Amino acid sequence: MSTDLVHQMGYTALATRLKRISDKMTHSTRLMYKKLNIDIEPNWYLVLILVQKKPKISVMEIAMQLGFSHQSVISITNKMIKNGYLINAKDTVDKRKTIFKMTKKASEKLPEIQKIWNYGKEVIYETLHKDISILTHLNILESNLEETSFGERILQKIENSHEKTQLQN
Repeated sequence: MSTDLVHQMGYTALATRLKRISDKMTHSTRLMYKKLNIDIEPNWYLVLILVQKKPKISVMEIAMQLGFSHQSVISITNKMIKNGYLINAKDTVDKRKTIFKMTKKASEKLPEIQKIWNYGKEVIYETLHKDISILTHLNILESNLEETSFGERILQKIENSHEKTQLQN
């Protein structure tokens, strides 16, 4: 029997298992970038792609497209600015909006980073034994949790169980 509690718990520890997988992938990607002498973080690539596609993209647009919180995007973009990958400015129309564009450094590094990510796509495909059906399940999970959060679903179960108990008394 496995001594790994997360494995023993099966699907009931799904969030922990997904987090653990994410942490392992992020950590090893960070080490890979370090070995390649590339000074980026694993989650910067998606932001770079968005800024490349739409220069002057706002914090809120990035947050919406990635499904990240506003604060997470600010944290990521501040690090990217500090490392010379992004320039920020205030929107000329709406001064409350912070917008971004890529620096020359980012533009020069992006083709190399894109090659690495293409290899990354191959590696993910191979590690899934060419079976990407997990994406279907993740889409269902994300969609259902967008509709009603995990916590709300648990509360509904609790309320329903109380109603049943009250009905039985």
